[in-house]
Amino acid sequence: TVLFTMTMVSCKQDEPEVKTGIDALIAEGVLTGELDHAVTLDASVVYKLSGTFIVKDGAVLNIPAGTTIKASEGFGTYILVLQGGKINANGTAAKPVTLTSDDANTTKASGYWGGLIINGKAKISGVTGTVATASCEMNAKYSYGGNDDADNSGSITYLKIEYAGARSSAEVEHNGLTLDAVGSGTTIENIFILESADDGVEFFGGTVN
Repeated sequence: TVLFTMTMVSCKQDEPEVKTGIDALIAEGVLTGELDHAVTLDASVVYKLSGTFIVKDGAVLNIPAGTTIKASEGFGTYILVLQGGKINANGTAAKPVTLTSDDANTTKASGYWGGLIINGKAKISGVTGTVATASCEMNAKYSYGGNDDADNSGSITYLKIEYAGARSSAEVEHNGLTLDAVGSGTTIENIFILESADDGVEFFGGTVN
């Protein structure tokens, strides 16, 4: 007597990954909320910055060359990189990274949306003997400053920021690029600011070159 044993194996195709939360929004081309991990955007997608997009401590926002992000109108529309977070916006001369307005009008106005803010851990100005921090002007919930002058908040090369500088009050106004105690480990070069309602670039302490 010969005994044959047959084993049935069920075969099915791998199911696509189901994205949830902020990853689902990014997959739909929308940037909003709080990022707590590393994400790389797709240069073939035109992204919508809808409200505040925060890169938290330990998170990394990678923006490849040629990527365009269009911001909705308002003071509360901005990108904020917190202490310990990183942004790598690495454009090229031929394919810069562009942060701009979603205004469909041919003639666009300055002050349409917020801008890009980076909070670092380097020393802030006018302080001796103690480690000082300060609250971010755009959102007092988050602080910047410290004693790590070599702090690294990422790399920004060939970046265009257009029509930023939205105002909350006469005393509180966005810049195109706000550098809060950003450290020397951060790379910033070839930045173009067009029609910012306040300063193009403003430094609050820090050691970044």
